[in-house]
Amino acid sequence: MSIALGLNSLTDIKFGNNQVSSVYLGTNLVWSSYSYILDLYSSAHHAYSLRKLRSAYGGFCLRVRRTAITSTEVNVSFDSNNTISLNSPITYASGTATTATTLGQFAAIEGYGTADIGVTANQNIFVVTWYDQSGNDKNPTQGTAGNQPRLVSSTTADLERSGGKVAVRFVRASNTRLTIADTTANISNMSSYVVSAFLTTGTTQNVYALSATNRFYLPTIIGGAIYAGYAGDASSILLNTLTLDRKLYELLAPAPGSVSTIEAWSNGVSKGTAALSSGAISNIWLGHAVSLNHYDGHIQEIIGWQSNTNRLEKETNINSYWTIY
Repeated sequence: MSIALGLNSLTDIKFGNNQVSSVYLGTNLVWSSYSYILDLYSSAHHAYSLRKLRSAYGGFCLRVRRTAITSTEVNVSFDSNNTISLNSPITYASGTATTATTLGQFAAIEGYGTADIGVTANQNIFVVTWYDQSGNDKNPTQGTAGNQPRLVSSTTADLERSGGKVAVRFVRASNTRLTIADTTANISNMSSYVVSAFLTTGTTQNVYALSATNRFYLPTIIGGAIYAGYAGDASSILLNTLTLDRKLYELLAPAPGSVSTIEAWSNGVSKGTAALSSGAISNIWLGHAVSLNHYDGHIQEIIGWQSNTNRLEKETNINSYWTIY
């Protein structure tokens, strides 16, 4: 449910001069100045983001390691603004013990406190696991150091960013990817939303995929364009010509109001439909499909719901936070 004037969702509510932070209908939260999207729209099958998505979520966002003292891995929590920053608290997970208490310290970024003994220069920080905020423990991971995507760059001494906000950097040349085997969903009942930006477009690339035979690809570069892939066709719906612009991509199966078609969107614009199909997924892949077609770019958020309801409201929430278009 959303509060809107026509198609325009409200972004500011006041009672006199007082800012209203939340609005309830009975016990249901229907609007908030900071709306946790999974509080408003439940039934997510998997949910990966660099913002906090659910108020009750008490887990970590990421598990990471660094270039130096590479055996050390820490879990990264959301900061006081419910996002990931160099101020994000960390918790020791494995390997050589660390005295760092924030991500900035762990990366030895100047101004974030005393770094660990032996860490005297800025470090690359790599993602080992991206934790699922849905509550279903669908946590894609990468155990091979050379194939782990990057969160902090030693070159810039800062977080990876896209559109000015924190992002995870997948590097095609390094075959970076995160994966979890999963067969608990069906492509006939999956609605996914992806915030990503390609950094190169010259080769076949998959940002997010759920299966190889029963394809659910979003988005994917095939030849000279960007597509949503579905069922037996990797290029089921044309999303865009090749672009490096950050986009919000959506693929809903079934399409809202339909029992026989799927539908895809790019930045809120419908890009067409295709026939609904069935078939179990085999994996959740971030940054590749079948260990092929590796992605070169940034990912900020991926949410898959086993529901096609509230599409416009979900789109509005995601775009409002990430300021995509």
